[in-house]
Amino acid sequence: MKKMLKTWIGASLTSVMLLGGGATVVTAADMGDSALRTTVESMNGTLGWASDAQQITVDIAGSKATLKLGSVDATLKGQVVKLDKAPYLANGVTQVSAATVTQLKDAFKSTDKLLFTYSSVGDCRIDSTVTDASAQDLKWLVNSKVLTRMMDEMQAQKSSMLFYNGDMIMGYTPNSDVNILNREYAFWRGIVATAFEHGMYVFPVPGNHETQDNYVDSNGKTVKVSTKANEDTWRDNMGDIIVDQKRFAQILGENIAGWDPNNYPQIGMDHITTQQQQLDYSFDYRGSHFVVINTDPTGNDSHAPTEWLDKDLKAAKDRGMKHSFIFGHKLAYTYYFDSSAKISGLDVDKDAASAFWKVVQDNKATYLSGHEHIFNVSRPNNGSAYQVVVGSGGSPFEAKKATSNPIDRDYAYVTVKVYESGKVHFDAYGFDAFYGPTQNFMSWDLDQGF
Repeated sequence: MKKMLKTWIGASLTSVMLLGGGATVVTAADMGDSALRTTVESMNGTLGWASDAQQITVDIAGSKATLKLGSVDATLKGQVVKLDKAPYLANGVTQVSAATVTQLKDAFKSTDKLLFTYSSVGDCRIDSTVTDASAQDLKWLVNSKVLTRMMDEMQAQKSSMLFYNGDMIMGYTPNSDVNILNREYAFWRGIVATAFEHGMYVFPVPGNHETQDNYVDSNGKTVKVSTKANEDTWRDNMGDIIVDQKRFAQILGENIAGWDPNNYPQIGMDHITTQQQQLDYSFDYRGSHFVVINTDPTGNDSHAPTEWLDKDLKAAKDRGMKHSFIFGHKLAYTYYFDSSAKISGLDVDKDAASAFWKVVQDNKATYLSGHEHIFNVSRPNNGSAYQVVVGSGGSPFEAKKATSNPIDRDYAYVTVKVYESGKVHFDAYGFDAFYGPTQNFMSWDLDQGF
């Protein structure tokens, strides 16, 4: 895995030059220069930054170039070259000349094709104890500031799909109160409705706040348990987008593939006791397979539908799918960010978690989840499969104080690019609790064909 702390290199900013004794604002565009990130992303590439060497790495489908701030020396696909002008910073934005842009485009003109881009995050619900929330958010119990900012950034990155990994509403009523749930769902759906209209299909993933009741029993014990009524309310509020085939084709540019509305865990399988339609579902798109799972089915909370998932992934492989991406709410293995962290994943049942992860590993899949309000990437059990935890979509931070990891208290999401060659590139973006600049603070590639 490649991990790099990076600055957010965005649109062109201005620099100030002194001409004729007076201050004149001259933009990079006036000098014929361009933001390097804009150029590279137009070629479906990614950037890496090594602050110690002041070096920028351009990666386009596995082919690389290196440039250095303040130097005309560079490499393009392993060849040493001279640039006409050294790259420079203008207020934190790397700028390059028009001639350098042409060199890059000429060098990479026969590179890999980007098939699609998607993003993933979860957990934007808040509760009434959040002290710095707006009156609006305290009424609807959603961190709308984080949710809307993330969606705007995902759309700017040209993500055509967003997998939202649960806990989009507070829910947790004591008696499956459909009136409260419907109101909360309506507010969240109203926010994400704009994503569809701007070319990003949103796929919802059920979380425990959607499926569980939360109450104190007669013995004074707090009970959190999923109910059939809450599962029915989920379908009533989310069923129209799981999956609207006509809308999918309009947004994604082609018909959905591998989609069977009757493909979900059946009663009796995986200890399932209730109808799971639209709580678990899967489909194919451009050579990749996508699976959404319910990790809190009624009667079997904190368990994944392992048997069904294994059959679904194997069927996708038989159809020739190169990659499988699984989205669930609860992480397989708890991320212990410090000594205060408590077990919160499917590993509350260690044997069941191991069986689930074996299915992920054996089928060479990647698992993206939420639940812990934090960002973390790991390869459990020293294996090759990734667990990507992105429960950092606006809910109160899991880490109540600073930890040894500076991004444990950042809001974060991932954007994923899948290429024709089989390359899959992940970028993690985030910003701090004070809503500072967005940073691309981690990047990594799955092995080619993985």
